[in-house]
Amino acid sequence: LRRAGVRPTGSGAKRQRFVLDDWEVDVDERVVRRSGEDIALTPKAFDLLLALFQKEGKVASRLDLLRDVWGYSSAVTTRTVDAHVAELRRKLEDDPSAPRHIMTVWKVGYKLKR
Repeated sequence: LRRAGVRPTGSGAKRQRFVLDDWEVDVDERVVRRSGEDIALTPKAFDLLLALFQKEGKVASRLDLLRDVWGYSSAVTTRTVDAHVAELRRKLEDDPSAPRHIMTVWKVGYKLKR
């Protein structure tokens, strides 16, 4: 979370949440809900989703995500990001084969479409 730029909130501060349609991400609790039901995500899948939300609809390259979520250098090439995005789509999208929110930007990376 430190690399993703999320700042901890104090006791009197407003909770940090992201909402997209029927998805709700509670950063403080590290909980993701879809239609009010908790969705179990791995820690890295949660961090990846959080990184996509923080980009605010901008494209996040695979290298940016590898650096921000996994801490890898740009010299590393891996399909890790793709595998985790597939997991997020499977758990959060209505139809993972035709996603509405977690979009692939061909030859670049991914973005979260609101």
